[in-house]
Amino acid sequence: MKVCLVTGGSRGIGAATVTRFAEEGYTVIANYNKSVQQAQELQSQLNKRGCDVHLYQADVSSVEQISQMFLWVERYFKKLNVLVNNAGVACDKQLQDVSEEDWDRLFATNAKSAFFCCKGALPLLSKQGGAIVNVSSIWGVEGASCESVYSMTKHALVGLTRSLAEELAPSGIRVNCVCPPIVSTEMCSHLSEQDKLDFCKKHSTRIYTPAQVAEDIFTLATGADSGKILVEN
Repeated sequence: MKVCLVTGGSRGIGAATVTRFAEEGYTVIANYNKSVQQAQELQSQLNKRGCDVHLYQADVSSVEQISQMFLWVERYFKKLNVLVNNAGVACDKQLQDVSEEDWDRLFATNAKSAFFCCKGALPLLSKQGGAIVNVSSIWGVEGASCESVYSMTKHALVGLTRSLAEELAPSGIRVNCVCPPIVSTEMCSHLSEQDKLDFCKKHSTRIYTPAQVAEDIFTLATGADSGKILVEN
């Protein structure tokens, strides 16, 4: 049995990632916070297909709740093969409109959560070697107007990936990062079709589906690479 934990696993890229690993025979733990109905529907649909999907509700911006989640994983599953740090929130505001509360919320959910999930997963992953995949963004490698705080948090994930890939190499734990452009999820629903077309033209890219990003996450988690920053285009 191989075990995978996906944070923010109830919708969008997270739900597609839960699905991808479950279809490959992994026991998958889908972490979620507020999207109870979506999480339960995802679990029900996949388990009816013969998959093994479990749910764990936790706000991963809380270190205490992260700690409790990994104690639960250890108690019931004894190990972890893959951690996918996908949980994230956005903030599309100009600099003068960003509040301290906005800044704290984004860093807690997008960056602090990934760091402490890696820390919590380490004892379980190191038992047999394993993989961590951090979900960053194209804004994790370049900046964008009205995305300053979001971009900062996603750059942090790239730095975390590169650092831990080196630090954890002796333990056999691989750490990689995926940086998708626009993905057809609720997070990008505020963009008009023209906005999306302009973005794709400017950055020579295309609009991704959650399933396409999930495929790249699966490839990074199961391949031999470590320290790879995959910028999808």
